[in-house]
This record gives sequence, structure tokens and C-alpha cells, in this order.
Amino acid sequence: MASEPKPRNRWRALIFRGYDIAVDAVIIGVIPLMLIALGFAFVEAIITTIQLFPQLRPASVDAFELRTLVERILDVVILIELFNTFMDYARTRRIRLSTLLDVTIVFSLREILIKLYAQTFSSRDLVALCILVIVLVIARSITIKVSPALSKEG
Repeated sequence: MASEPKPRNRWRALIFRGYDIAVDAVIIGVIPLMLIALGFAFVEAIITTIQLFPQLRPASVDAFELRTLVERILDVVILIELFNTFMDYARTRRIRLSTLLDVTIVFSLREILIKLYAQTFSSRDLVALCILVIVLVIARSITIKVSPALSKEG
């Protein structure tokens, strides 16, 4: 004879099922918003690039406008990395540490490039950001070495 599940277990299963449905609905709702945000960021980078075309003579290019273009392009790269992290979560229902480290590394490199390009940095800030990137890259390398997927295969 099959025993009937206890009422407590039925409620628990129902609550967890409701949670899963709610998370799926949020994920499905956020994906189009992410695509729209990515599209706007990309269009903004294109518009900035097009606005620079008339000024492409070396003496007339404004450093501020070039810096803005570089920032916008790097922003698009960061958005892509963030959305990849979200999509990875949507597919697997877990966030990989390596993916978060990738986003953080890209963001830190963006800050270094912007500060160097704008020439508005103190040596202390630059050294701190470089140390941060080195630590993040080491941590990223460690996550590759001790990945659960690799240990299951080996």
C-alpha cells in the first residue's frame, strides 16, 4: 500500500512549487527588459561613434568625447557580462563564482582604463585597482582549478 504524503509535506511542496513559478515569472519578465537595456546601451555607443565621425581629424578630436565613447563601449561590455551572469542563473538556478568574478574583473578594468585615459587618478587609487584586479584574476584562476564540474569529471 502506498502511503499518502503527510499534510505538512503537501503544503511544503505546494509552497516550493509556488516559489518556483514566481521565480520563473520574474526571470521571464526581466529578460526582455535586459535586452531593451542592452539595445539602448548599444545604440547610445553607436550614436556617440557617429557623432565623432566629422571630428576625426587628429587636431580636432575632443578628448572628452573620445573618453565618453570608450566609457559607453565598456559599459556595453559590462552589461553583456552582467546579463550573461543572469542568463546563467536562469538556466541553472545557481550563480557561479567564476562568472561573478568575470564581471568584477571587467568592471575593475573599465575603471582603470577610464582613470588612465582621463588622466584623473592618484597613484594610490591606481595601485589599489591594480591589486584588486590581480587578486580577482588569481581568485578566478583558483575557481577554474577547483571547479565542481572538473572534479566530477576527474
